[in-house]
Amino acid sequence: MNDMGCTDRRGLKTILVPTDFLEPSDVALQLAIDLAKQQNARIHLLHVLRFRHGADEMERIKKQVAKFPEAKSVEIVPEIRTGKIDKEILKAETEKNIDLIVIARHEKKGLARGPFNLFRSVTQRVKRNARRSVLVVGA
Repeated sequence: MNDMGCTDRRGLKTILVPTDFLEPSDVALQLAIDLAKQQNARIHLLHVLRFRHGADEMERIKKQVAKFPEAKSVEIVPEIRTGKIDKEILKAETEKNIDLIVIARHEKKGLARGPFNLFRSVTQRVKRNARRSVLVVGA
């Protein structure tokens, strides 16, 4: 088993990074870019909308990627989906043959123990149900 928990010899080839465009997702993307450069891997950058497909969401993904000049040396495949966030992340993991999920942990002050801490619960469900390794980044 290598450092990232992958048991085969091919290393990382595909990394999934779910994004909500907040700062913790930027941290996750930066780490994924660094890993992708080292491993010559592809990044699938996924944004999931709960109810509708937003017209400007692809533009938001492009702006997020543009924050990282070193991303030009990595293949990043953007995708927008609609549905239950954790289910769509796990579906993408299977469909894209993902080796590693790099996901941000979101801590919302005042909501950390409440039922409305959506991002935290999404991260927990992905971590619990993923078939491959999950790297949770953030505070």
